[in-house]
Amino acid sequence: MNRGSTTAFQNELVKPANRPVHLAEIIFDDENVYMNDGYKTITYDSKDYIAVGHFMGFSDIQEAVEVVVSKVTMSLSGVDQSMISRFLNKEYIDRPVRIYTAFLNTSQVLISNPVLIFEGRMDTPTISDDPLGGKSMMSVSATNSWVDFTRKTGRHTNHEEQQVFFAGDKGFEFASEVVKDITWGKAS
Repeated sequence: MNRGSTTAFQNELVKPANRPVHLAEIIFDDENVYMNDGYKTITYDSKDYIAVGHFMGFSDIQEAVEVVVSKVTMSLSGVDQSMISRFLNKEYIDRPVRIYTAFLNTSQVLISNPVLIFEGRMDTPTISDDPLGGKSMMSVSATNSWVDFTRKTGRHTNHEEQQVFFAGDKGFEFASEVVKDITWGKAS
């Protein structure tokens, strides 16, 4: 399957040497972050994908014939405070992430349109610091759209979710203390 790739893209795939680059797009409510793993800013679709020296890459992207939930983890090292601040101060859960593969020519210009290799939604960022080694690392995992089919629908019977819908209601205040399953409609 060619995934809508152009002839120029397919020709680059079969060359003995090429210059691949990955473009990552992270969409928050109030801003979009565009970055690439090259050393120069790349413009695609009227968006500037900033060369991020600390954009290390991402985990393997698995494909399968059957419908499965796949997950990818993007990693950044030497993360500056502005990037950490974006994840600590913004709503990141369930925000879109897209990863593209493209090829550059000798002038570091895109040869053809990039091909989308992963599209999903963020679910877990991890920030780890090693003060002794002077290193910091941030990773963000994302799952594809099939994760929605494995989620349980409906509301939870807990105090926190009840407050979202009915602030001040104390009906589920002690629901977490009930440890026994209640079987409805049967004699105990």
